[in-house]
Amino acid sequence: GLLIRAPHSMGNSASGGFEDTDGKTSSSLRQERREAYEACIAALRAELALERRPAVLPQRHTTASDDARPRIVLRKRPLFEHEARRDFDVLTADGGDDVWGDGPAAALWVTRPFLALDHDMSATLHPEPFVESHAFYADAVFDERRSTAELYDAAVRPLVAGAVLRGGVATVLCFGQTGSGKTHTTRGLLDELRGDLPLDVLGWRVSAVEVAGSSVRDLLHDGAPCTLRDAHGATHVVPARGHPAHPGHSSAANGADAATAAAAAGAGDLTAATDRKRT
Repeated sequence: GLLIRAPHSMGNSASGGFEDTDGKTSSSLRQERREAYEACIAALRAELALERRPAVLPQRHTTASDDARPRIVLRKRPLFEHEARRDFDVLTADGGDDVWGDGPAAALWVTRPFLALDHDMSATLHPEPFVESHAFYADAVFDERRSTAELYDAAVRPLVAGAVLRGGVATVLCFGQTGSGKTHTTRGLLDELRGDLPLDVLGWRVSAVEVAGSSVRDLLHDGAPCTLRDAHGATHVVPARGHPAHPGHSSAANGADAATAAAAAGAGDLTAATDRKRT
């Protein structure tokens, strides 16, 4: 978002829709000052790389009672070519990929470009660029250079081991707005899962569903409709045509607009899910 501010005599602010006396919109002014904004973002990244960094990441204090708490993992995708032509990268990954540890947290910094307006009430507007950066903390952050296989190794493989080998219950939920990379990530996680589930252990199950509002689709059965409640009203994934023996034996994410991937083990369940968010 772009906020147009009048910090001096105007005494108020307006967002979007700004047009200066030359007919330039806030969007075009933002692009004209792209180099200035990108220099600010580069400076932030340089400071975060310093040993004596300006912002210290908070510590995670994991106790025995926290074993079942959700771990938050953020993944940043690269800009598409058409996006890079008309905008610039405002996300900065900060910290490591230790999903299950109790050391420092990780952060994703979001930089917002602004234009400050100095209006002398008699001449033209003189917008000056500046930025504000805010950190969103998580257990781990994966930037655009990290592969889905690396994400799987760090975040999902321990869940598979717990559910399949030790009979536990676990869930992976991929959540984000349309275009954020849920489909790409879910397909990749399913591919990794195919080669990771042991064929000599009986009883585990795999489900993959997309949740979009009140609609639920079974991604392991070509997007067939399914439900999250059984005949008795209990909440769990009820697949369209039963659980496949192995995700490699079905059409799993072939062209599916994936939002949820779930894997379940005999003595417990490993469930991975993605909620399709439209904005």
